[in-house]
Amino acid sequence: MKPVMWYELKATELPTLTHDSFKEVAIGFAQHWHFPHVLGAIDGKHIKIECPPKSGSAHYNYKQTFSIVLQGVCDAQCNFISVDVGDFGRHSDGGVLKHSSFGRALYSNSLPIPLDESICGSDPLPYVFLGDEAYPLLRNIMRTFPRRGLDNVRRIYNYRHFRARRTIECAFCVLVGKWSVLKTNLNMLPENAIKVVLACCVLHNFVRRREGVSLDNIESNEIDNSWFQMEGDTSATIGRPGKQALDIRDEFAELFLTTLSAP
Repeated sequence: MKPVMWYELKATELPTLTHDSFKEVAIGFAQHWHFPHVLGAIDGKHIKIECPPKSGSAHYNYKQTFSIVLQGVCDAQCNFISVDVGDFGRHSDGGVLKHSSFGRALYSNSLPIPLDESICGSDPLPYVFLGDEAYPLLRNIMRTFPRRGLDNVRRIYNYRHFRARRTIECAFCVLVGKWSVLKTNLNMLPENAIKVVLACCVLHNFVRRREGVSLDNIESNEIDNSWFQMEGDTSATIGRPGKQALDIRDEFAELFLTTLSAP
């Protein structure tokens, strides 16, 4: 049973995704973050809970706490466009994606993703979601290049990708800052914790759209350049990407160096 707040506000604050709503999101990312064809930034956040009875290690995560996972997808203004809540804390972001309703729709090609289109005269390119290194590189999910041995083309791509993707990190930060219950260990059963998190997510959108949205706090924060120089890569943990996905990322990278160079 979902919370009353969720039922009352979902239709207006987290409506069903459509072709047209995705196109609006893509326009926002192109205008604000200079990354075209982006349908949303995706990430997962651990919501701490008390260890549920008879749950074993299912909720025990790499941070050595017990949690459920909130997977969020947000638009360019840090409003959620999709949330899935309740997966076990021990699962990785890539695993949570596969288990989520959003991920199942993505993998089954049932999301209303717009058709491929040219960008400034390029070959047709797909619309994509931006994830971090914990996500698989797929036709419709881009992640950054491995951090080892970056050339200038890949370094520029990583900068643009990270700049646009941090909207979801900002969304989580605002969510927890506004609804401080999420800073605590939720001392309740997981099914009740899910209701609390869903209510907070829909209220997040409700409040932001009425208070007004400012992106200054993202724009003013400088990106730590060391992020682009770090050694190591997590891609081995989620499998080798296919050639098509690699080629798509390469095409975006070339566009950012030439036609879509930063203003």
